[in-house]
Amino acid sequence: MDDKLRQQLKRLGVVKGLKALQPAPPPPAEPSRQASSALPGDELLTPHGPVWVEKRVYPSIHPHGRYALGEMQRLPVAALPLFGVPDLGVRPAFLDTETTGLAGGAGTLVFLTGIGVWEDAPDGGALTLHLVFLRSPDEELAAMRYIEDVLDGATGIVSFNGNGFDLPLLETRFILNRMAPRWRALPHLDLLTVARQLWRDHLESRRLGVLETAILRVQRAEVDIESSLIPWLYRQYLDTGDTGDMVRVFYHNRIDVLSLVSLLVHVTRMVTSPEQMALAPGEWAGVGRVYDHVGREADAFRAWERALLQETGTLDEACAARLWCEMALRHKRCGAWERAFALWDAWANYHPLAVEPLVERAKYYEWTTGDLRAALSETDAALHRAERHPKSLKRTQLLSELRHRKDRLERKLATENHES
Repeated sequence: MDDKLRQQLKRLGVVKGLKALQPAPPPPAEPSRQASSALPGDELLTPHGPVWVEKRVYPSIHPHGRYALGEMQRLPVAALPLFGVPDLGVRPAFLDTETTGLAGGAGTLVFLTGIGVWEDAPDGGALTLHLVFLRSPDEELAAMRYIEDVLDGATGIVSFNGNGFDLPLLETRFILNRMAPRWRALPHLDLLTVARQLWRDHLESRRLGVLETAILRVQRAEVDIESSLIPWLYRQYLDTGDTGDMVRVFYHNRIDVLSLVSLLVHVTRMVTSPEQMALAPGEWAGVGRVYDHVGREADAFRAWERALLQETGTLDEACAARLWCEMALRHKRCGAWERAFALWDAWANYHPLAVEPLVERAKYYEWTTGDLRAALSETDAALHRAERHPKSLKRTQLLSELRHRKDRLERKLATENHES
């Protein structure tokens, strides 16, 4: 690029990288909406214009569902590395946003950002909750600067679907306002990823609202609002200035942030002291998945065995089959046949119509020991079970495969007898 063109671009404000960017000039001051007085919070004047912020301080003894917020101070040290985060530091920030759309992109505004920052203190500490609201889009620069100041003091970030939604959107808004999102370098724990690991085999949905009801025992007030309506309600607010529904959105966001604290406490206890948690079989399966993900196979196997052999509650049949199969397959791969057989036997005994363990034993006898009669016996038993399955395409395919295996074994036996 020649110097003349570079100078022209510079005059137009086009620069390379984020470091050289200067803050965009503040918008011309406009009278605040009269209706803003109905919103919780206050207007703060900043060098970049006014911003509306609701700030609340929750003491450590404040209960939210099953836990007091102060349980944050006693997070097990060994828990966070199991979720891929070495540490969140002494001032983790719990972050949740409300936006004008769920698809994301440069046209999506983050109109409400809730950030709860844990402040340690000798008297027990507290959670300071900041709700930063855009009364109009031209207040965005002041809002982003306020959010920047809050996150500059944080040592980590906890979110729910932050990887896929909140953080990329907030980063986009920072860049569009010519600001460098330094907070992106902070350790980040996305609790949606954790929830999918822990409750995939226990709950049909891992939405935060479902976890609040089923796991955390959080009861929302009637003032709460369905999250899918929030973008539309904000557009209505911009058109009318009526803050009635925005008060409900504030409540929704506030509870979301507090639930992140309780959820973090709960999941860390699940993976460090599961025996004390009265877990359901599907939850034991999830704990094992967390252990297995970080290479703690022995701990994963113990958790999976608890899931399979629990006396209280039953595991979904498909999940149970997956666990039996996975554990036996790993023993099979390393030649630990005795352990593999023990799992196949237990699987076959606990599930009278399970065909897979019998097929695995048939394979072992045919290809490892060469005992064709034992292989044929296992195949006959598998066929008998498969015939008792409900009629379906899967049953038809299974019967075809087993009959093919039986025919092949009978031919091999006939050849063996003839040769002898």
